[in-house]
Amino acid sequence: MEEVKNAGIYIRVSTEDQAREGFSLGEQEEKLKKLCELKDYNIYKIYKDAGISAKDMEHRPAFQQMLADMRAGKINYIVGYKLDRVTRSVRDLEVLISELEKHNCYLVCDRDDVNTSTANGRFFIRMLTNLSQLEIETVSERTKFGLTGAIKNGHIPGKCPLGYKRDETKKMIIDETTKDIVIRIFNMYLEGKSYQTISNILNKEKVLSPKRWCDKTIEKMLCNLIYIGDYERYKIVGKQEGKIPIIYENVVEPIISRELFEEVKKQKEINQRAYCRDRVYLFMQKLLCPKCGKIMTCKGSGGKKKKYMYYHCEDCRIYYREDKVEEMVMPIIMDLIEYDMTVKNYFYPVLADKKEKDTKKLDKEISSLENQKNRIKEAYVKGIVEVEDFSKDYKEIEGKLAILERKRLEIIDTNKQTFSPQALMADRDVAKEKMIRSNQFKSMLMADWNSKTKEEKQEFISKFIESIILEKDEKGYFYLEKLNFRKSFMKELVKLFENGIFEIPFPCTKGKEEITVPTTVAMDKKELKEYMDRLNEYYEVSYYEIMRPDEPKKGYQKKYFTIDTVNDNGEKLFKLVELVCDDKRFPAQKENRIVGEIRVKEREKAG
Repeated sequence: MEEVKNAGIYIRVSTEDQAREGFSLGEQEEKLKKLCELKDYNIYKIYKDAGISAKDMEHRPAFQQMLADMRAGKINYIVGYKLDRVTRSVRDLEVLISELEKHNCYLVCDRDDVNTSTANGRFFIRMLTNLSQLEIETVSERTKFGLTGAIKNGHIPGKCPLGYKRDETKKMIIDETTKDIVIRIFNMYLEGKSYQTISNILNKEKVLSPKRWCDKTIEKMLCNLIYIGDYERYKIVGKQEGKIPIIYENVVEPIISRELFEEVKKQKEINQRAYCRDRVYLFMQKLLCPKCGKIMTCKGSGGKKKKYMYYHCEDCRIYYREDKVEEMVMPIIMDLIEYDMTVKNYFYPVLADKKEKDTKKLDKEISSLENQKNRIKEAYVKGIVEVEDFSKDYKEIEGKLAILERKRLEIIDTNKQTFSPQALMADRDVAKEKMIRSNQFKSMLMADWNSKTKEEKQEFISKFIESIILEKDEKGYFYLEKLNFRKSFMKELVKLFENGIFEIPFPCTKGKEEITVPTTVAMDKKELKEYMDRLNEYYEVSYYEIMRPDEPKKGYQKKYFTIDTVNDNGEKLFKLVELVCDDKRFPAQKENRIVGEIRVKEREKAG
């Protein structure tokens, strides 16, 4: 009995193949129909996969349908144009040959003279597929190598995230019109706001309207490494193993510091363990149990007249009342309020991002937007665009221009400021001394704290403090055992220190009373003169050398000393300063060898 030859014609093209001569679906179908007619095959069905790669069999619907018909006995010949139209995977080919043998089906390819009904044919098909697999892997390696080079040069694939845009070379650069939105979102989350709260605020303020913000958008932004200058892509490993991340570091200019990004990441882990609450707790997620180290849970009690907030550890049964905790850390809070005011009023030029040395970059962006605006005007006048589209695009460009113009003025103002660390410190010290002498300094700091809402207090604490550990003594009174500041705050302090603006309290005595006196970082003679000249504009200032180090054989050592706060001349000890000087006897050693004191008289100069 003659064998019935029911054939399934399989044709496939990928996106690239569609542009090649002789690989279109129509041409493949026409040639394979002629082949079936020549070989006397009965065409059961034509299976088409358009725009699909041959790297695997699972993701080709028509191919899978053809295999199902083969298993059902509906076809016993698979006819293809070329072997690489059927598969380019050695592993998939082995599976296919096994399936063909199992169901008495054969593979015939027109252009490769393939026929699996013989042993030689099966050997030949394996050799052809090995060559196809080699081609795939070679092209893949070249593509990955080219992609890696492009990424390292700032040419990041895909859509630009918020805060970035592409320049004329398609390189990803910072978008000055949206950069501040990104920074604000990171800071809001660090202050304790949830994804949903942040999105609600942005929607209420109509930020980037008509865009609608949602919690998922905020979450994705806070996890995106691009904001610290890194790019993350994933490598597929097998079908079940999942994806392996590949990190390219420092490929674009960062918007967020790595310290801030890490703190947000840590805050996210803490928030995942938090509960939703209808009350605001000042130290939420800040108090750690002194015994087990876990974050203490927030709890409220009391009726309508008086309510108490508690922090407790259920495992160790430790409770702290919130008002008592606030009282305990209030001295530190006062110092932080003073720091915050000082930075805003005096030290902003030191901590400000000074990467922009001039306005050339912003001028170029403004010019580009002005050109866009003119083109839109021209298109509207010529009737190319409708009034609705014109108004929408024009308004968007106007908004971006306003932001860039404001930033340009800020840079110009900052560049105009001629400041030195010594001048900034002197201005700060004069203002502080005036407040102290009028007995308003502490009350001013307390008034600032009391004027804040509870939400604002919580955000302020979260901005500076990472964690707090309290302990109880034998009498049941608790005390501050340990307080950790956030890394971003510590980075600011380091920057101030590096710029010569930093103070530490130095222990002194007034009779039997122990006091502390501010001590600056070391100054040279020129810097000290500048600082004192600035002070002298408001006070009568004197400087005394009060200590020289010992001179043992091994080098210089400092002595501890005791001084009174007011001397016989009625001068008040204002500050201690270490003077940097070169000792000719020890030219190789440039150390702080002189400690002096700066004193001011109680009365101010007239005028």
